[in-house]
Amino acid sequence: MPLSSPAPWTYRCVAFDLDGLMVDTEPLFERSVREMLAARNLTLTVELAHRMLGTTTRQAFEHLREVLALEESVEVLSGESIDRLFALIDADPVPLLPGVLELMGRLESRGIPFAIATSSHREHVDRVLGRHEVLHRFQFVMTCEDVTRGKPFPEIYEKTARRFGHAPAEMIVLEDSPNGLRAAKGAGARCVVVPHARVPTDDLHLADAIVSSLAAPEFLALLGLV
Repeated sequence: MPLSSPAPWTYRCVAFDLDGLMVDTEPLFERSVREMLAARNLTLTVELAHRMLGTTTRQAFEHLREVLALEESVEVLSGESIDRLFALIDADPVPLLPGVLELMGRLESRGIPFAIATSSHREHVDRVLGRHEVLHRFQFVMTCEDVTRGKPFPEIYEKTARRFGHAPAEMIVLEDSPNGLRAAKGAGARCVVVPHARVPTDDLHLADAIVSSLAAPEFLALLGLV
């Protein structure tokens, strides 16, 4: 959608999603699930992959288990998939996506606090971002372990805003998935979506803005960072 609101926006804090926004891990997630299912002579459909995108591990594998009528527990299925994922990450570290470091620097220069709010576990955050030595630059990290109900429920962004000490309406959320977008809007925050190839773009109508990357000039102008 076009950037319909006058730029620059007024805001006091920024929440970053992680997977698919800061790092291109979604293909690795999908590959790990496909391999886990292939070992059981099953296939991951596009529709099922979309339903899992942006949700917590437990939510994603509860849905997968129900749809495919799997007898194994969520813990067994997700544990095997996570082991496969970590093996892929360890073999080929995931780079930061374009614009991430520049955006962090611009926010820091203006004294705007920023944090991570992800559906992943803290171990995953540490594994993916630790080698980039950027975690200390975030004011805090919120994960699925900090909430009862993950995205698309708004709990994580409600708690993120409270921890910043600001109202959700004063927070800008950066997301890549429809489930993350629903969580942000449900909390009352503005949300900018940076979709990737695996995102169903016809499901992003709630977005306040959709941009091609975190380095896009129109995005930086929207946040008053030029």
